[in-house]
Amino acid sequence: MGNDRKASSGKPIRKRRRKKKKSGSCLILLIVFIIVAGCSGYVAWYLFMPSNDYEDFHTYYNLPPDEIAVVLRDVRLDLPDKPVEYNGSVCFPVDFVKNYIDPYIYWDENIQKLTVTMPDKVLRFIPGQSGYYKNNKPAAADAPVYMIDKKPYMPAELLTQVYHVSLGFHTDNNIVVLNYLGEDRETGAIISENAALRFLPDKKAPLMYRFSNNEKIYVFGVEADYTRVRTENGLVGYVLTRQMTDTGPEKGIPEDAPAEFPALPPIQGKVNLVWDQVTRAEGNANSMGRTIEDGLDVISPTWFSFDMNLSGDILSIADADYVNWAHDHGCQVWALINDFSRNTDVVYNMEISQSILPDTDKRQHVIDQLMSLISEYNLDGVNIDFEWVQRNDADAYVQFFRELYPYMRAAGKVLSVDVPAPRADKYWPEYYNLAELGKSADYICVMAYDEFNASSKISGPCASMPYVRDGVEITLKDVPKEKVLMGLPYYTWVWKEETADGAAAVTSCRSYDMDGAYRLFKDNNATVTWDSAYGLNYATFTDSEGAVYKTWLEDEQSVREKLQYMRSMGLAGVAGWRWGLESSVVWDLLRQYVN
Repeated sequence: MGNDRKASSGKPIRKRRRKKKKSGSCLILLIVFIIVAGCSGYVAWYLFMPSNDYEDFHTYYNLPPDEIAVVLRDVRLDLPDKPVEYNGSVCFPVDFVKNYIDPYIYWDENIQKLTVTMPDKVLRFIPGQSGYYKNNKPAAADAPVYMIDKKPYMPAELLTQVYHVSLGFHTDNNIVVLNYLGEDRETGAIISENAALRFLPDKKAPLMYRFSNNEKIYVFGVEADYTRVRTENGLVGYVLTRQMTDTGPEKGIPEDAPAEFPALPPIQGKVNLVWDQVTRAEGNANSMGRTIEDGLDVISPTWFSFDMNLSGDILSIADADYVNWAHDHGCQVWALINDFSRNTDVVYNMEISQSILPDTDKRQHVIDQLMSLISEYNLDGVNIDFEWVQRNDADAYVQFFRELYPYMRAAGKVLSVDVPAPRADKYWPEYYNLAELGKSADYICVMAYDEFNASSKISGPCASMPYVRDGVEITLKDVPKEKVLMGLPYYTWVWKEETADGAAAVTSCRSYDMDGAYRLFKDNNATVTWDSAYGLNYATFTDSEGAVYKTWLEDEQSVREKLQYMRSMGLAGVAGWRWGLESSVVWDLLRQYVN
């Protein structure tokens, strides 16, 4: 037998070789692994590594690069009218000043004058003039007011001269930082060399700034791992809390105290004021024939009114002898000025305030005259009785008091103002702005009477207790009780009702003094009943022709109830309309409850 083996067919048989595994599959797996690992690493890096992308402040907020942005505390202000550079200064529109610095700044568009009021001074600015007027006397300004695009602008130098603020302009980023200097500010410092300021509290948010170590920052709050801060040049964003440290509050700078004012003429206890209706100069002598009762503190004679030329000229029937007489009897004199027309065929009542109050020069003219009259007649104060103010003139009305008050305080004189009694069901005089008046007057006299009057279509009381309470308590929401005088009516309305076609209607209404109304109803055997809801005695009788007469009497009982209420509310006192109409018993009640 040989070594070759053959199949039955005679063909030689080959040896089988074992196949070797290919290495290609391993390579593929390795590549896939590398790719997956690389992707996972990238994802891990993307998720956990902070972004180093930088974005400019103006670009991020879609601002033109040359726009001056304003930052207040940690807020970028979105302003309709932007600050501008003008004559080497950054200038701010007056609307910006009104919204963020001084809500009472007053721009008179018609005569192009700007007014700033403060507790002890009134500042007037005329655009383009280098100086200004302080309490109507010339003063030097660091920069003038400008008219830019027909709008008033105040340069930063002037704003920081007038107000207790700083306005730092940073030319490197076109940002102005507005600071209220009286405010405390929380501060911090950067303690990491690679700390960054981001737009959002997120490591992936773009950067706007890289800090220097130990750089000062202002701190506004913590969000997760970040703290909201502001840089000294006005950039606001977030820094990792671990990269900073608190350095405590930076105390504000106290504002200079206003000038010292003379003390007001003293009144012991509560105020007992009576209005004296004097319509002619000769009437002063009649008043001086009256007896000044013990306990009367203040007489307010109706001496001043406006000339119908609507220039703001004041007409006066004041009398020095009257003032001396009052002072000799221990009474102060707060002369009244009203806005009633002397001839409504020539000038309507409302035209007076409409013509005078909105005009800055006329307001100043009125103030100058009042201060001159106070000095000439040695008055202790004035009583402002503007009852025809219209809604459109409401701001100018309040502005008048803001401007008058510093002059009155500097002179040591009392400023009081009469206001209609507000009502819960119809608060029509809301535009008298009691809250603001209360800041610019020593006393607010609430005229809590004429609930129903000669213009009413139906009969009703002059001053029911619900009406009085409404007037006082709504006023007290805005005015401190120490400034509120409650009006008292020393008169009553008598109504005549007649029946026609089966229906009764008011045909006349007439006011009576307290004793006169009582006599009328007593002489006609009237039925008198106490109306506990109104706090008044209701009286009625029918005459021989069938006409019905009605009244709600102001008498000893009703006045007592009002005075008890006044004391229970802790008010400053009372003001009675008017002298000569009161019953003698009223003085006993006033001494009991007021003095």
